[in-house]
Amino acid sequence: MATHARPTPIGLSPAQLRNRMIVSARRIITEHWPRVDRCPMCGCGWPCTPTVYAYDYLTKVGQGGWAPPEHRGRR
Repeated sequence: MATHARPTPIGLSPAQLRNRMIVSARRIITEHWPRVDRCPMCGCGWPCTPTVYAYDYLTKVGQGGWAPPEHRGRR
């Protein structure tokens, strides 16, 4: 019976992984930011589920009050 090699880890340090997760959470919040209390991605009421999870993560790493900058070239 052949043995299979374990998949190699992506090679990120804990700090790099944390920073990547923060960037991802901020991107989710920015993309799902409400327009007149509705999520433009999901179409549901604010806050939508992806945004709740993203804010939960940012809160756990001490950045729970983050909000996307206004007027970043969006209509």
